[in-house]
Amino acid sequence: MTLFIDDNLEQLPDGRVVCRHCGQVLGDAAQPLREARVRETAPATAGPSVRENASRFTDRPVVFRQTFCPTCLTQLQAEIVPGDEPSSRHRSLAVDA
Repeated sequence: MTLFIDDNLEQLPDGRVVCRHCGQVLGDAAQPLREARVRETAPATAGPSVRENASRFTDRPVVFRQTFCPTCLTQLQAEIVPGDEPSSRHRSLAVDA
């Protein structure tokens, strides 16, 4: 049975996670976005609603992190986070039996 994850991702019966737009394999249940491409830019590139300089709130550098399918470049997730931290958004597809 194919598992619908979101508008961009699905998990196939064999456990692979693929892009719903182009079929590119991106990972598996343990690491669904292992093969995705990540781009980090200044937070202001997220759009006009991000105006304030992050240095007013934190001593650490902040980045706008986007994750894309490497084949069709569909954006899979986006977040504004401290640049020295891993992604704060995690998908766990493992099911405890």
